[in-house]
Amino acid sequence: MNKHIFNYLILGSIALLAGACNDSESKLLEPKVYFESREFNLPMEDESDVLNFSLTSRLSTMTSSPVDVSYTIADASVVDEYNAKYGTTYEMFDPSNVKLSNTTASIPSGKLYADNVTVELSSLSTLKEGKSYVVPVRVHSNSVPTLSGTSIAYYFLSKPIKITKVGRFSYSYISVKYPVGTYFSSFTYETLIYVNSFSNNNTIMGTEGVVILRLGDAPGVPRDVLEVAGKQGYQTKEALKAGRWYHVALTYDQPSGKTAIYVNGSKWAESNWNLAGFDPNSDVGFNIGMLPGFQWGTRPLNGKMSEIRVWSVARTENQLKQNMLGVDPASEGLELYYKLDGSETQEGGAIKDATGRMSGTTSGIRIETLDTPIAIN
Repeated sequence: MNKHIFNYLILGSIALLAGACNDSESKLLEPKVYFESREFNLPMEDESDVLNFSLTSRLSTMTSSPVDVSYTIADASVVDEYNAKYGTTYEMFDPSNVKLSNTTASIPSGKLYADNVTVELSSLSTLKEGKSYVVPVRVHSNSVPTLSGTSIAYYFLSKPIKITKVGRFSYSYISVKYPVGTYFSSFTYETLIYVNSFSNNNTIMGTEGVVILRLGDAPGVPRDVLEVAGKQGYQTKEALKAGRWYHVALTYDQPSGKTAIYVNGSKWAESNWNLAGFDPNSDVGFNIGMLPGFQWGTRPLNGKMSEIRVWSVARTENQLKQNMLGVDPASEGLELYYKLDGSETQEGGAIKDATGRMSGTTSGIRIETLDTPIAIN
């Protein structure tokens, strides 16, 4: 090939690459519209049927001319996608009960933010207690493109669950006999707990010597520290305080070996286990609140509990946060559920759980009415 022609081809290729780079850089720098924050939790007042909040979007860079934006309620498919991605169970808020003060807004030249639009949600009294809902809002502009992944804002709300009746534990217990052949690979323990005072070893729930969640383990573990003990174990660095409600959870995902202790939906400790799983009926069996007749001490919890659940799956952090105060008794993977709000029948030393499938033996759980509903901070 002629040397000069070859040089021209090289120079031409360089020019094309430079042009492509300039185009790419230009696209990166061009203004785009997006939501600065994508997730919002909306507070719900107990008796209000209407809720208002402000909506705004912004540009990535200022422009020399105004930019008009428009808002629409995204369809339910984006909620399904969100739930699939994050392991949540949000329901689509009824779009017919959503009213925008304006479906369009303007971002003035030389400014970044659009004028505020007010969104009104109505018919809140029809929402189901404990259910979590989401309003997905999409932003669009005919003038500039949207920034990928930030064109939808999610507004979450839920009707508060009021728990005013709980189970009192003071040398009280529930012993559970699972169906023969039960074997937990992955699992979750969770409950709401209130400790009046700590002793050297305070039983929450589990199978002693196998997998049990408790507070303290004298003399090695302080009495106010959460501990998992049994075939493998670990504990939190932070301690609980007496006279206060907490949501506590232990999760184990067998395929990955990851296990974690959560308090109020936040991870307080984690570890890696090499545990194939366990039979909850092994050793002295599965007990809640105390180990009745245990030869090395009954280890009672002096306090209160509510919403005691055992799952045959590892619940995610989002699922724990979303459902601290209640779940559907028909939820997939829910093996045991004691609400301890007086709804379970206690007869002849037996107590039926909320799933309707399990019955435990008990010394009798006294149901106490609280002056104020449980609040988790």
